[in-house]
Formats: sequence, C-alpha cells, structure tokens
Amino acid sequence: MGQATSIEWTDATWNPVHGCSKVSPGCAHCYAETLSLRFGHTLRPWLPAHADVNVQLKPERLHQPLQWRYPRMVFVNSMSDLFHEKVPDSFIDSVFETMAQATRHTFQILTKRPDRMREYIYSSTWSEPLPKAFGSGFRLRIVAMWAELTYCETRQQLSVLSVQSRS
Repeated sequence: MGQATSIEWTDATWNPVHGCSKVSPGCAHCYAETLSLRFGHTLRPWLPAHADVNVQLKPERLHQPLQWRYPRMVFVNSMSDLFHEKVPDSFIDSVFETMAQATRHTFQILTKRPDRMREYIYSSTWSEPLPKAFGSGFRLRIVAMWAELTYCETRQQLSVLSVQSRS
C-alpha cells in the first residue's frame, strides 16, 4: 500500500524507485537523503559516485496505485527522481503505464532533471508527447526546474493544460 504522508500538497506517496544523487544546489539539504540514511535504506551519501548503489528500482511496487480504492493525489517518487540517469527508460515506461491504468488518481512528479524528462516525454518511443495508451481521465502534473506541465487526457485526446516557466 502507498504511504500516507504529512506532505500538505499530496495525499499519498508512491516510490517505485528509491535513492538519488545530487545534481544542483537545491539538493544540498535533501530531506529524502536524510531519511534514507537514517533508516538504512541507503548506506552512502547521495553523491553521483554512489548512484550505482543508492538508486534502487522497486518493481514490486509498480502496481500499488491500482490497488487503492479511493482517488488520491499521489506524489510519485518522494524518495527519488524518476528521471535519474540510472533509471532505465523501460522502467519509466512501466511507471507511466501504471499511472495510465490508475485513472482515479492524480499523479505528481517532481524532477531536478528537466533535460532527461523532456527527452523522455518527447522521445520517439511515443507517438504523442505522452503515450496514447493512456485511458480517459488520466491526470499528471510534472514539476521540473525549467517548467511546470499539467497534462489531462479526456475523450482519448491528450492535451497539455499548461506550461508555466519556473525560471
């Protein structure tokens, strides 16, 4: 089951990936690193040199949102960055496929890797900016360092509701 959270802007967290490495000054006081080290989920500081051991895929968690009965605002990877360079595109595909199936929820993704996010979303893997397979009612909000994108898919047509500069 996803974890209830005291984060005021979300209802639950879902962590199919755990661990990260610092990429910007905004990472200097990372709460996720502090918690992960305190509780022994990772054993080394979240530096790029330790990414191979700290960034862990959790495929057993991929289908958690499908089991939640009531709609939730879900913070995806509160303990990681989905667009970390150590997370393969195929695993990101699996995360997006789960989000596409769990249409009762609204998903929020925060990233400090906007270039990887942009590359993934607009990759040749998809015929649209996000997969056409997403069913009616899909809702996703991605906040990156350079922009905030809000997607909403209704009536089998995906549209970007807003793109706001975060410069």
